[in-house]
Amino acid sequence: MKQVKSLRSAFATLKAEQIRVTGISMDSVAEQRAFADKFALPFLLLSDTSGQICDAFRVERPKNKPRRETFLFRRGRLVWHDRAVNPRTQANDVLRKIEEISAR
Repeated sequence: MKQVKSLRSAFATLKAEQIRVTGISMDSVAEQRAFADKFALPFLLLSDTSGQICDAFRVERPKNKPRRETFLFRRGRLVWHDRAVNPRTQANDVLRKIEEISAR
């Protein structure tokens, strides 16, 4: 597996594997737009200012700041949840998990 630096750089591979990337944070729509523009993100960012999505997925929010977590869904079912995301390895962790799931 080729090593990548970010979900942005892995986007073409993820798309080819029919993986949709969506980032969700409690930042405002304007903050999300600015972040997406700053880093030229090719995927959707959603604003969850009320924390309802965080609560639905049981994402911990110490000091009302959600932890970074990764959820992989396949055919509408959750197949992997990473509660301890390391931003430096996240893209490679996701790609590795996709390979494992696809091999099943």
